[in-house]
Amino acid sequence: NQRNAAGDCRAREVDEIAIISFTNYPKGQNRHCMAAVMAYTKREAKTLWQGQSLVSGINCRPESVYDDFLSTKLLYHKDDKTLFFHMVQSFPKGADVDPVTAHAAAMELGKYFDGREVLVCTHTDRGHVHSHFIINSVSLEDGRKLHISEPELVDLRQRNDQVCEMFGLPVFQKGQKKHYLHNLKWNEVPGRPAARRTISKGG
Repeated sequence: NQRNAAGDCRAREVDEIAIISFTNYPKGQNRHCMAAVMAYTKREAKTLWQGQSLVSGINCRPESVYDDFLSTKLLYHKDDKTLFFHMVQSFPKGADVDPVTAHAAAMELGKYFDGREVLVCTHTDRGHVHSHFIINSVSLEDGRKLHISEPELVDLRQRNDQVCEMFGLPVFQKGQKKHYLHNLKWNEVPGRPAARRTISKGG
């Protein structure tokens, strides 16, 4: 099935919930990996909520997202190494989060990656609502590859807080945020050297 097809391409899951996290693919990425991850995140059993599909695309079409990503890569002759970034936006277990609102917020957050193709899939099949973002590493507009530094990750987390407030979704309060920052666990961003890290909470 699609979950098994992802195989080693699936990243290790973090035990505790993170507001923003990036998955790591320790065995690298290839076209099969990208296709498998896209198929997994789009699964209807995970993204269908009260008859509504919570799968959308920014600068791409969900039904042809693999071809859309690949066409951009081939256009700029950049179809190797890091093919995509896989970001997850999660909400705490038990939080009163409407999946449709969470998906709308995810679409707004996805605009952070301006000029890039982004597949956005909100999952509702677990104890907490969470959205997956599959981001093309190659810009649709100018062919530049995406590189995420630590200051950019902090900026992204702040943007996430702003979006959550905009949509009336849970955000960390100041006291919680201080504790959160004090207990950062750094995980490698896919395809980046050890100096490039992403923010994740958990053990």
